[in-house]
Amino acid sequence: MTFLQSILLGLLQGATEFLPVSSSGHLLLAQRLFGLREPELAFDLLLHLGTLAAVLFFLRSEIASIASSLVRRDPWAAPSGWGRRDIWLTIVASIPTGIIGIVFHGTVETGLTFWGMGARYLVLTTLLLLTNLRFRHKADPDRIEWWEAAAIGVIQGLAVFPGLSRSGSTIILALLLGIAPLRAAKFSFLISLPAILGGAIFTLEKGVSRLPGLAPCVAGFLVALVVGYLALLLVERLVVKGRFQRFAPYTAALAALCFYLQYRG
Repeated sequence: MTFLQSILLGLLQGATEFLPVSSSGHLLLAQRLFGLREPELAFDLLLHLGTLAAVLFFLRSEIASIASSLVRRDPWAAPSGWGRRDIWLTIVASIPTGIIGIVFHGTVETGLTFWGMGARYLVLTTLLLLTNLRFRHKADPDRIEWWEAAAIGVIQGLAVFPGLSRSGSTIILALLLGIAPLRAAKFSFLISLPAILGGAIFTLEKGVSRLPGLAPCVAGFLVALVVGYLALLLVERLVVKGRFQRFAPYTAALAALCFYLQYRG
């Protein structure tokens, strides 16, 4: 792996992991269009650790509040709104995500077609266009119920299929359920932590390859971290301002590209 390839892969991982555009879909398209190879297993794991570090840094105040709730007298409520309850909500969301990921993991790797990916990009486009709607009115939009966390976990699990963005799907569903935009975005980022770790475990199960040289490793990790953090900032800003649907034309174009590639064979 060259130094430039490591930077490109870090950029691809960092940007598409959190933007509502499907990171796995972009990797497949990059392989087809530009001959970009899928990263070696060890380097792929390194890139995931870079995006994991980006989430940890982005949510540092929320994670600190959750951690401090473990020793507070009233652990269920915190001035920041983040407390021990969010640990249980994350577990509730992660259970269906893990089950779906395990059940469909083999199918995802062996049954990919550009027709299917294009159809999923159309579904994502439709969801993005619905982001300003609210199907439910919540008396407390910052409160996430147990069944809401489970539903968000289900759609996060389905995003294992390329074309269905993990962050996009979870944030959009939370918004449709009437959850406050900022809370929806940050809860999506929070439950991405066990999802990214789960993906890393699947990577380890395939075996561990050798890492490239020190310079490509450091470059890939840092680019994934920095670009991932900037992507998190952008997503939060667009969600809060009600402009998440701006990604819809891009995902619609990706759907058209997938159909074209399938037609060409």
